[in-house]
Amino acid sequence: MKQKIKILVVDDDPNLRKTLADILRVKDYETAVAATGAEAIAASQQAAFSLALIDLKLPDMSGIEVMKKIKAVSPLTEAIILTGYASMDSAIEATKQGAYSYLLKPYQMDDLLQSIRHGVERQQAQDEILRLASFPRLHPNPVVELNAAGEVTYINPAAEKQFPDLGALEQAHPLLNELAGPITELRKSGKQTEISCEAMIDDATYELHVSYVRDVDLIRIYVTDITQRKRDEAEIHLLATTDSLTGIANRREFTRVLNGEMERAKRYGTPLSLAMYDIDYFKRVNDSFGHDAGDYVLQALTRLVQQNIRNNVDVVSRWGGEEFMLLMPQSNLAAAKIAADKLRQAIARFDFDKVGAITVSFGVTEFVMQDDINALLKRLDDALYQAKEHGRNRVEALAQSDAASGEIQHG
Repeated sequence: MKQKIKILVVDDDPNLRKTLADILRVKDYETAVAATGAEAIAASQQAAFSLALIDLKLPDMSGIEVMKKIKAVSPLTEAIILTGYASMDSAIEATKQGAYSYLLKPYQMDDLLQSIRHGVERQQAQDEILRLASFPRLHPNPVVELNAAGEVTYINPAAEKQFPDLGALEQAHPLLNELAGPITELRKSGKQTEISCEAMIDDATYELHVSYVRDVDLIRIYVTDITQRKRDEAEIHLLATTDSLTGIANRREFTRVLNGEMERAKRYGTPLSLAMYDIDYFKRVNDSFGHDAGDYVLQALTRLVQQNIRNNVDVVSRWGGEEFMLLMPQSNLAAAKIAADKLRQAIARFDFDKVGAITVSFGVTEFVMQDDINALLKRLDDALYQAKEHGRNRVEALAQSDAASGEIQHG
């Protein structure tokens, strides 16, 4: 007879607790109920549950704390957090601590049942992987075992197929050649534990789960191909940090980098300068030649600037519209003025195809210890405003002392 799936319902509302347990029993689940966190933890110590439905606000502790304690007893138990007091912070915290899902009361029963079904399927899949781990030959992913001397003693069929030269190369194989240190640490600890790391082979990335099987003194390694996941993560990071038109840092990423460089300048007392530049009369370009021509100008300008700044030192960013930022670490105000004016001249000389010549105005300032980011950017914006007011196609540099006295250094 097939064993029923066990679900624990944890809620201090007796009516909701009973209703939910009754519905789950009708759906052929075996249920247990708890009104407090302490009752839930005690129940998890007495029986293994595939899934726990946990109210976020309980009389004695938070639902997230209950979930963590249940998972400490039964790591494979999935959890769905239920609450009528939702916030983004609590949702993030719940999933970060291991919740499978998060539903807001009053929830739709169909949505809850679907989440339960998916959570149970996930738990069963994890349980199957754990079962197969005891039989490496049956495991669908590559499995490799090493003895105390670091020699490869077993390669399962999946590993033989994916890495045919593994047996010959042994620890010289790129899959294993970075594992000597971690393996030594695992053995020193003497604990039956697991660590995770990554290995690159050609264009593929593998996640290695390295465990020490103490009873037989061997190292067992599971290999999972995570190449697509890494590519997806890289693409998401790119979208989040770069300007889609020009390919340079967007405003959010530049702000992050600027904050880091300000902290570095404070710590080491090194100079740091910043330039903001803006295309003069850019609206005329769009009005006269169209937005495609405007986009071309922004892209061509970006390439020109990148060719005339210090590679791997300076950081250029699209701040918004036709406005850009240039971060110049290790540069004082005088050096930054010179660099900005060289850029200004290079841009003025450049032929932007059918658009012809364009000019750019620069504001420049230097970071001082008293600055926060708002003060620094305000002073920079003031300098660029002065460049526009004084005729455009020029560099205006504004030091912190000048800002206090209202004076501008003209470029």
